[in-house]
Amino acid sequence: MKKHIASAGIAFAAALLATSPAQAANLITNGSFENGNTGGAYSTEGAGSTNIFGWTVDSGSVDYISSYWAASDGARSIDIAGSAIGSLSQSFATVAGNAYKVTFDLSSNPDLRGARDLLVSINGGAPITFTHPGSTGKDAAGMNWLNQSFTFLATGANTTLAFTTNGSAQNVYGPALDNVAVSGVPEPAAWGMLLAGFAFVGGSMRRRRTSATVTFA
Repeated sequence: MKKHIASAGIAFAAALLATSPAQAANLITNGSFENGNTGGAYSTEGAGSTNIFGWTVDSGSVDYISSYWAASDGARSIDIAGSAIGSLSQSFATVAGNAYKVTFDLSSNPDLRGARDLLVSINGGAPITFTHPGSTGKDAAGMNWLNQSFTFLATGANTTLAFTTNGSAQNVYGPALDNVAVSGVPEPAAWGMLLAGFAFVGGSMRRRRTSATVTFA
């Protein structure tokens, strides 16, 4: 009987974990840019291009990198500045009022000397600035990818994540982007219920050990 109680507690905790907003599923389609058509070492994708599956080039152009440098995840990545400063975006489903975490890997074109900013925005709002140190410790074979993250609160059923850069329009050596992911952030209440489920399991097992001690004394 106690085995059934412990099993029920484990199942309860697992069910809470499965239904929590903290699900690890990536809400971004093609976050590592592996699906799309590119020829040679890279292709330049202009405004309106949907050649990078799941993504839209909104302005300027981006370079869709295939083999020009080493990606952080898989074989492909993005230079946010192609033949001009570009912007790249994707929309995904959200729940208003829920928190979400955005993660991505940042580097910069190995031909760039100095730093270059990546500007990240949610629904066209004020951008958050992330800076890679440029040529420091980096070349095409070892890109010194840096993992970056931030959280936001969704305001509707659909959210748009956008990446762009700043600087002069002639500076076409941009920040490099790869391994983009968005996942739900757990609510404190959900984690409290989850911990309660595991506490129930622990309590059941402790009671079982105590009963066994009394029985065999």
